[in-house]
Order: sequence, then C-alpha cells, then structure tokens
Amino acid sequence: MKPVLRLALLGFALGIVGTAAVVAQPLQDSAAQDGTPSTDAAATQPAHQAPDPQRQTARLSRKLQLTPEQAARIEPILQSRIQQMQQLRADTTLAPSDRRAKMRTIMQDSNTQLQAVLTDSQKQQYQQMQQQAMQRRQDRKSSGDADSDKP
Repeated sequence: MKPVLRLALLGFALGIVGTAAVVAQPLQDSAAQDGTPSTDAAATQPAHQAPDPQRQTARLSRKLQLTPEQAARIEPILQSRIQQMQQLRADTTLAPSDRRAKMRTIMQDSNTQLQAVLTDSQKQQYQQMQQQAMQRRQDRKSSGDADSDKP
C-alpha cells in the first residue's frame, strides 16, 4: 500500500509542477509584450525586485481614493524610498543588522511623508493596510517556520 501512496503523491507533485509551468508561460508572454523582463532576464536580477512607484501610487489611489494632487505628491516619495532601498541593498559593507535598521528608518521616514499628504480618514485606512500587510508577512513567516519543522 505504501508504494501506491508514494506513487500517487509523486504524480500529484508532478501535476502541480506541470500546472505551474503552464500558468507561468502566459505570464512570460505577457511580460514580453509589456516590455518587462522575462524570466530569463529575471534570473540574472537580484532576488528582490523593487516595486514600481507608479503601480504603488495607482494602488494607493484606488484603495484610499486619492485626489490627483495627492497622487502626484506621493509618487516621488515612493520613488525616493525605492532608490534609497536599492542603494542600501547595494552597500555590501553594512552588517545585516545595520542594514535592517536603516531600512526601517527609510520606511518610517517615507511613511511619515506619505501620511503628511493624506487626510485623517485616509491615514486610518493606510495604517490598516500596513497592519494587514504586516500580519500577512507574519503569517507567511510562521507558516514557513511550521513547514520547516515538519519531518
């Protein structure tokens, strides 16, 4: 019975891998059409790719109902944050703990600048979005830790 179970699990795993390859192909094709790098180019890029400030601004505009003026003020803040983070990641002279501390400072500074542009109700929504994102990161981390503990 055990060999049958192993064979079934192997077939299931191969089916998932095959499905992932089929799903990834349309993404590669659409990325090539958009002018964004395909997975071949992505393989040579760093593991963490910076988010696009225009997409972030558009997302915040949708979620927070930003005015065009607010969006125009927020995009340069996001662009500056991304540039600072990229420079920090490129600095190999820093100890990991120092790098994390500087990243936190950059995030706090940019969040302070962002919140200065928002209305009170938008600030509340933005803080809720940040808390939800933090919760998702913690959930992923704890589920990753639980998976690594399994034999």
